[in-house]
Amino acid sequence: MTFGQILDRMFQLMRANWRPLVGIALVPGAGVIAYFGAMFAAFFPLLKPVILQQPPHFSLMTIVWFAAAYILGVILMVLICALYEPAGVYAALEINAGTRVTFRKAWAVAWSKAGRYIWLAILRALIVMLPILVFGALIVGSVGLTMAHGQGGLDPSLMVLVFPLFMLLYLAWLVYTVLIMLRLVLAVPASVTEDVSAWRGLRRSNQLTNGAKGRIFLLFLLIYAIAYAAFLVAEMVIFFVAGIVALAGMMLHLAMAPWGYVGIGVGAVVFICAYLLWMACIWAAYTTLFAVVYRDQRLRQEALAGAQVQAG
Repeated sequence: MTFGQILDRMFQLMRANWRPLVGIALVPGAGVIAYFGAMFAAFFPLLKPVILQQPPHFSLMTIVWFAAAYILGVILMVLICALYEPAGVYAALEINAGTRVTFRKAWAVAWSKAGRYIWLAILRALIVMLPILVFGALIVGSVGLTMAHGQGGLDPSLMVLVFPLFMLLYLAWLVYTVLIMLRLVLAVPASVTEDVSAWRGLRRSNQLTNGAKGRIFLLFLLIYAIAYAAFLVAEMVIFFVAGIVALAGMMLHLAMAPWGYVGIGVGAVVFICAYLLWMACIWAAYTTLFAVVYRDQRLRQEALAGAQVQAG
């Protein structure tokens, strides 16, 4: 399949099967919104005095609670996303093959081998994050050296050298992350379809993406651009309608309490629902893309291998 054929096939599957694909993706979307809501609730005791123009009250217990909520939320989101990707990919693979799939069946497949998929997500994250850990250690060490050289303070002459090193290592890590993710992007489809271990899924992804990394990268960018443009349009529409409603309320001389607060609440709910739908559509599009590219690359490599055997 060409670039245009892959994109067309993905949009065909999304358009004809948007309910199961987007419905499955609503789970991680709801998890993200719940996570941000919990973080806001944990942060609110620190934020409330600032809103009331009072001196903020920082305590060790508050900071520990906020840090614990953040770490717990990150772990839960990693687990949810680690299980969503195989569920979404399985649904897209089945739909691409012409088989009807349900929400329950897709998530049952993910739960049936939850340990494998969670371990796969952890391995992939460690492979991507290893350079940034080294990078962080270098930066901390550099700052420590500058403080030691400056007798407890930061030596400006050495910081001039540290900052370019920081930017250079950060750019190198970004390039490394893109290249590695392009190699590992088909690990979940391979693990789901071929029923292989996490390590084997990573190796299969490295094999399957051979010769297709540039095409996958461009497809990623295109989907992101479409999603970003859709978000901007939806945001403008929501704020335009909110402005019209607010203007109508002022012309009718409606009191801020309670009608203004009701309007703000309704607007917030509409925005959250639109944001949830937007995230679910993006995740569904990417998992569908993984499924289509995986099938195409597998057929391509198997056909090439068959041709080589016949030629031999």
